[in-house]
Amino acid sequence: MIKTIYKVEEVIDFAWELSQNNLYASYPRIKSIKEVEREIQRAIHKENYNIVACYHQNVLCGVCVYFWICDEKYAQTTQFLIREDYDQTAKELIGYISKKLAGYELFIGVPFSNENANQYFKKKNIECIESSIVTSLYNLKSYSNQKHDCVDKITKENFEEYAIFHDKYAIPSGGFWNSKNLQKNMNRFQVLVFRKDESIHASIFTKIGKDLSDVVGLFIDKEYENNGIESILINEMLMQLYNEFGAIKEILFFIDEDCTDELNLALTAGFEIKEKYRNYKWIL
Repeated sequence: MIKTIYKVEEVIDFAWELSQNNLYASYPRIKSIKEVEREIQRAIHKENYNIVACYHQNVLCGVCVYFWICDEKYAQTTQFLIREDYDQTAKELIGYISKKLAGYELFIGVPFSNENANQYFKKKNIECIESSIVTSLYNLKSYSNQKHDCVDKITKENFEEYAIFHDKYAIPSGGFWNSKNLQKNMNRFQVLVFRKDESIHASIFTKIGKDLSDVVGLFIDKEYENNGIESILINEMLMQLYNEFGAIKEILFFIDEDCTDELNLALTAGFEIKEKYRNYKWIL
């Protein structure tokens, strides 16, 4: 049975317990019960958000928090937590969302350690659009103020020039942050580019915040790879974040599993490997 949740206390203990367990957790990761409460409250009260629970014989088996963007036909779970009978519970939760959001693309993120989730999506032939190593840098320290003349910051005023380069890499990946959606949210992002002969050949874009920042992508033209440009962009990104926010508590950097060189550069810059992550796209 699927039930829409209207009271935090109905599911908060269940959601917090499973969020802490690598075998059951989903993405984004939840770090405190207060964060769980905020997420549930938002799902209950905010427009275009919802929270539903799945019960089998009056026993709570699964909780799903999700939001959707009508213009994009885009939906994403922020909690997808299932304790028992994974296949049946997932089927019921996704089936419910499918009836409400037919024709949408639903994105579900889970850690690699959640074997039940990964096996279920594999059996269903659901496309895995991202397979990443999650790295973290904690309590960002002061970085050198050395300015790289080849690096520019993208703003709303010069975004149009950057959009073509960005979409060359963002659109084939199938993720949400194409140039159109990035431009709408530029106040939440830092975008840095590497130029040579006035042309853009690499970029790094980061969702910014004083407590948590998230490196969403690093794009580089193939002929410029492994020439130190990635390192320049990473260091410039960290320097500018520190100058704006000071000692940010945590910076996440999702790196494609196949990008060994990029991973090594992140580790050199002070990032640590946290876990592995999968992102699935389900056509509703």
